[in-house]
Amino acid sequence: MKNIKINYFTLYFLFIAFLCGFIKNALIIFFIVLMHELGHLIFIKIYGFEIEEINIYPFGGLTKVNKDLNTPINKELIIAWGGVIAQLFIYLLIFLPVFSSNTKQLIFNYNTSIIMFNLLPIIPLDGSIITASFFAKFLSFQKTYRLMIILSLINIFIFLIFNYTHSLNNYLIICFLIYKTYEYYHNQKYIYNRFLLERYLKVFPFSKINTRKGTLDILKKDTYQYFRENGQIKSEKTKLRERFDKNYFDKL
Repeated sequence: MKNIKINYFTLYFLFIAFLCGFIKNALIIFFIVLMHELGHLIFIKIYGFEIEEINIYPFGGLTKVNKDLNTPINKELIIAWGGVIAQLFIYLLIFLPVFSSNTKQLIFNYNTSIIMFNLLPIIPLDGSIITASFFAKFLSFQKTYRLMIILSLINIFIFLIFNYTHSLNNYLIICFLIYKTYEYYHNQKYIYNRFLLERYLKVFPFSKINTRKGTLDILKKDTYQYFRENGQIKSEKTKLRERFDKNYFDKL
């Protein structure tokens, strides 16, 4: 696929591994990463979303998907779990007689480590999507977004404590995670406005309806919101129109 990109650091990692005699280790990790992204790819295609880009890094992959921020929570969860599901099939390789016991142990260790790493609630790992999807069932989009920034920073700090004496690769991973979390924080205003604009311009098959007092900040995924204001009931479409259509009151 033309939208699959292998990062230069990945090629450098493979080259250094070859020079140091760890090419088998590197190829096993590379294969696991590809299988993980394939798992995401399968479910993305099932739901009919467009893949913008797949970046392969030395420590994992990052798949960018063209989909709405208001995509149903369950679809988000299944796509996020797709990588782990694909990795579970890798354990079957351990039972093939073509691999030596040492190779089987390497496959088991690397596959387990990558699964556990990806399930950490750190942006942009799958664990952050799974965790955010859980909170999105109870909290507003904005509160969930801000909570994930805090959780990501806390878990990066914990990850750093347990890995500060380990290899250079871990420091590269930590720098990457810090950068992605900062990027997530920096873009929060844009992302929130995009979330609202989607709700204004499109019609989503929401599974729940809620009525309460408040501002647009209380909007939740999978929930259509009505607002109580001065003894009246306003739909979220009306509230969003007031926000985005500057000429709205002139037309009344």
